[in-house]
Amino acid sequence: MASIKSNQLIGFIFSFLLSLYSLPSFTATTPPHYGDYWPTKSWRTKSLEDAGFDRGKFQKLLDYVWEDEGNHKSDAYVVIKDGYVVYEGYDRGYNPKKKHMFWSFSKSLTSTLIGAAIQKGHISLETKAKDLYPEMNREKARDVTLRHVINMSSGFKFYEENPINIALSDSIFVYYSKDAYKDVALKVAKTEMKHAPDEQFNYGTHEPMLAMGMLKKAINNLSVYENFPWDALFTPMNMASVVFERDKSKTFLGGSGGWGVAKDYAKLGFLMLNEGVWEEKRILPEWWANFATKTVAPALVKRNSEDGQERLNVESYGAYWWLNKKLKMNKQRPYPSAPDDLYQAMGFRGQTMGVIPSKGLIIVRMGSDGRKPKKKLKRDKMYKLLLASLVEDK
Repeated sequence: MASIKSNQLIGFIFSFLLSLYSLPSFTATTPPHYGDYWPTKSWRTKSLEDAGFDRGKFQKLLDYVWEDEGNHKSDAYVVIKDGYVVYEGYDRGYNPKKKHMFWSFSKSLTSTLIGAAIQKGHISLETKAKDLYPEMNREKARDVTLRHVINMSSGFKFYEENPINIALSDSIFVYYSKDAYKDVALKVAKTEMKHAPDEQFNYGTHEPMLAMGMLKKAINNLSVYENFPWDALFTPMNMASVVFERDKSKTFLGGSGGWGVAKDYAKLGFLMLNEGVWEEKRILPEWWANFATKTVAPALVKRNSEDGQERLNVESYGAYWWLNKKLKMNKQRPYPSAPDDLYQAMGFRGQTMGVIPSKGLIIVRMGSDGRKPKKKLKRDKMYKLLLASLVEDK
């Protein structure tokens, strides 16, 4: 066999290396932005001290979260710093494996699923609701897109909480009324319009229901749709505890209906911190985390003063995530003790997952608080005590 000359060998090696460099970008690995491992199998732990917390000050936080004489009722509390669990606690019969109702945590879960569906090409933000639900081919409704639906600015006449009695709220009837439970998304699609899209933000359980209905119709394959949450999120991220309820038409309820454990739900926060990448694989579009945590505009500039809605409609909001941005109508941001990059999944009875990118923090608190203010854990106080205990950068 003829020998290969040195310059030919060098050229061959150079060409080979160049071909590797030129491979499609999806073969490249993307390291996580936070943490030095992926918590797919399990979360690793660190001591409070090693994670940069003052144990004495952190105890003040725990005294508040778990106070024996407190009016609020905490069931699970988990604090994660840079991908490591630094505190985990349970009460009232809960433990690391006992599922807790998500309530409106399910909305942020739905946001993540919609992002994953866009990444896979099943649907887009520009998809019009009327193309999937002909019932919306009417005045004010025909221009509603998926983007409006996940920003809760579609314009439906919907009142999440009745100020007199919660049992009279639209959020109850959209689940359980005779013409709703068989197909919740269709019920939403038929709901009266009050505004044109983007005129007014209006928080409610109805929009995530419609989003999941739109996804079902866009996929147009019930088996693929039924398995999508597991194929896209729950299995790759090992969120083994999560259950997501459906209506009679097999539509995932979207606005509520989720169940799971705190450390599994925290993985959604870690996915967002890592800008949609998990185990070096892109699950969400690269722009999704920024989009989902960007204040709805111009919908939130206007204050809706109608009874029962004003409390819900004066905080900054993204794509099924609550934000901590100051709005023009307000004197300060909703949680002044926390940085403005805080975003949260929140739900009835005190469910809270706070993600603070600037601190690499994920906080999951599951509870059974009452409806009256004195029966609720004060989130701003919780963040104040938590951040006061973080001394790594002081």
